Amino acid sequence: MDLAVCSVSKRYKNHTILEDISFDVGPTELVSIVGPSGVGKTTLLKIIACLDTPDTGRVIYSEPLSKKHPVIIVFQDYVLFPSMTVKDNVGFGLKARHVKKKQITQQVDQMLAYFQLTSQADQYPAQLSAGQKQRVAIARAMIVNPAVLLLDEPFANLDRNLKMETARFIRSTQQEFGIPTISVTHDLEEAFAMSDRIGVLLDRRLQQFDTPRQVYFNSASRKVAQFLGPVNLIPDQHLSLFGGSRNPAAPASDTPVMARPENLVMREDTNGPGRITDKTFSGHYTVYVVAIENHTYTVYSQDDRFAVDRQVTLEMIPY
Repeated sequence: MDLAVCSVSKRYKNHTILEDISFDVGPTELVSIVGPSGVGKTTLLKIIACLDTPDTGRVIYSEPLSKKHPVIIVFQDYVLFPSMTVKDNVGFGLKARHVKKKQITQQVDQMLAYFQLTSQADQYPAQLSAGQKQRVAIARAMIVNPAVLLLDEPFANLDRNLKMETARFIRSTQQEFGIPTISVTHDLEEAFAMSDRIGVLLDRRLQQFDTPRQVYFNSASRKVAQFLGPVNLIPDQHLSLFGGSRNPAAPASDTPVMARPENLVMREDTNGPGRITDKTFSGHYTVYVVAIENHTYTVYSQDDRFAVDRQVTLEMIPY
């Protein structure tokens, strides 16, 4: 199964929520749509799940949807049945399809083992952590062999230290089951870690749709780049100071070159054009702020030996 979202637009009253959204998802892909809260991500997910209808455009599936292989959406609050145990929640879809009890027990046991929930089988949702509730919700979705899996803000209720672990688990689960999956989220680091492709939804439109590396290091616009994280804007007159160059026959440009802090390498140089004005240890790297004339640039470096007020040279390297 694969699908294509084709020129989808949606309005509520006089307010446009989504405008001309188009992208595709391959049969074994995990795609994330990222954007700030309130941008229309959940509305898009509901349209894909056939829980809402677009004003224009459509969603095309490569095969007809059916009760046997439905589109399943896992909402951020999980919607578990509070009066049912974990094993009954996971097996609910099979029971609703009148699958034989012995087969339900066998499939539920397999699913609980895969999702590391065997010891919680007889517990109720109120007794579970947020991470466990999420795994129950995904297990309940996966057990019915969905045509497409949709995840609405899968990291919203998780502690920060659980988010990346959960992203890796979602990725491995998606690959294991081979089900096309769409996640909508504003958690960027986790989306980058688990996705084959990422769409950036800003100002009602899908501004870019590409691989995580391409979207991050070669953003389609300044707005996209700044949404995804810190970015340096290097003016035309500073390019030569970063080891870059432009065509001398070309007119000067008012459009700055965008470079992530990871794209900049710093070297100590008593005659360098830059001066370190700030230094902050941030765990995996040290954040330096370097002033060149009336501009400042942010540099991420694993080298902590540079001191404030040192003169330096910056070099821009491609990723």
